[in-house]
Amino acid sequence: MADKAQTHDGYVRVRDYLVNAIKEHAFEPGQRMPTERQLAEQLDVSRAVTRRALAEVEAEGLILRLVGRGTFVRPSSETSSVVPVFDGAVSPAEYIDARICFEPELPLLIAINATSADFERMEDCLKRGEKATTREEFEIWDAAFHLAMAFATHNKLTTRMYDMIHAVRHEQAMWGALRQLGQTPDQRGIYQREHREIFASLKQRDAERASELMTQHIRATRRRLLDF
Repeated sequence: MADKAQTHDGYVRVRDYLVNAIKEHAFEPGQRMPTERQLAEQLDVSRAVTRRALAEVEAEGLILRLVGRGTFVRPSSETSSVVPVFDGAVSPAEYIDARICFEPELPLLIAINATSADFERMEDCLKRGEKATTREEFEIWDAAFHLAMAFATHNKLTTRMYDMIHAVRHEQAMWGALRQLGQTPDQRGIYQREHREIFASLKQRDAERASELMTQHIRATRRRLLDF
């Protein structure tokens, strides 16, 4: 039974890593991805688990596996149906304001619907973010933590809305520079502490406190990135 649970947790970990790496542009459209063996070693899971996660992500239309050539991120034109495309430019301020309106409402659904596996997934994302040695790796697990919260609502529309909001920042070139400004080692430490506080409240199913902390976290992120 324990082996089955570990296998499932490993599968979720690989899938979350792949999906978020693609969404965070750690792997660009058309880029060749690490091999099955490399992913298995990096994420400390079996190759069978890695193979299953790759098959799932391929079924979602995010990657393309070519026999004898490797695994590639599908060109953006082929994955455009995964997330809505915005016709007009969305500013960083608009993006963060939308997060302030939306994300602090998630804890209520999380308090009602989250399972122990959801909390384990969130904590795993936190631990891996804390062990990250590069900005890019930290960003992947930072995004994975927020996505894990959306999944923990067990509401498909909520998860879809989360994806829609967070897809915006990849459409603006200025986001790359802003993210670098907000990802110094000291800033990463602040993000990690704030995430830990949010997670502790969520695990206690204290929706009111978690909502308050999430609002503070996003507003502080706005000040750090935009200076207002």
